[in-house]
Amino acid sequence: MIHGLNVMDDYLDHAQTLERTKGFEPGSILGERLAPDMLTFGEQFSVGCNKVDAHMANLMQHDPLAPRNTPMMYPALKARLLETRRFLQNVQPDEIAGAQSHTYELTPPIVRGWFGGDDYIRHLVLPDFFFHISIAHAILRHLGATIGKRDYLGNLTQQSGGDYS
Repeated sequence: MIHGLNVMDDYLDHAQTLERTKGFEPGSILGERLAPDMLTFGEQFSVGCNKVDAHMANLMQHDPLAPRNTPMMYPALKARLLETRRFLQNVQPDEIAGAQSHTYELTPPIVRGWFGGDDYIRHLVLPDFFFHISIAHAILRHLGATIGKRDYLGNLTQQSGGDYS
């Protein structure tokens, strides 16, 4: 997730560059969406961070925090990403030890039922997080940003220790 938050941070930079180079009104891309019933570009970041908080609270067996309403401005969204990244970096292994062996109750709107930890992590936590990154990517592409798969994958040397360029 930390790696994905770095990608999201880069996407905010791409959006600002696109606004400058294509003559968009500053901040206007934050309100763009792929379809009328989908979240805006800016909301992908705010909701994505809220989902990290909620999923991690579940995995750590803590009470979930109330979702935060981040202002739809580039500095506020970047600060929210940074805060979320710092939170994840400070999670200690013992805080999530055994998370895959717990059972988690899921409620609508996504699904109702009980899931084992492995299924919860593999089939909801990670896909849910990466969904918001992929939608932000698609909005930027739709608006004309010159980004591709390498941008979505991010800087693979950051955590891997290898150079895949």
